[in-house]
Amino acid sequence: MEFVIPLAGFAVGYALGRWWAILAAAPFGGWILATNNLEGHVGAWVAGVLSCLLALAIAAGVALRRLQRRRSRAQLG
Repeated sequence: MEFVIPLAGFAVGYALGRWWAILAAAPFGGWILATNNLEGHVGAWVAGVLSCLLALAIAAGVALRRLQRRRSRAQLG
């Protein structure tokens, strides 16, 4: 189950291929923060870590797609 967030984020980043897709992690973090039942600052910490993980996974997907696009253009030209 712990691989769902990174894999989904990577898939979203690769599918969209735009850097603004990283902003999709913010509503996810807000949802976690609003719905968790953890006490004190632990809930905010968990929401922040999961949002950061999702943002990094999306960024990796976007970077891979752009790298592949760049390499295919270089081979054509």
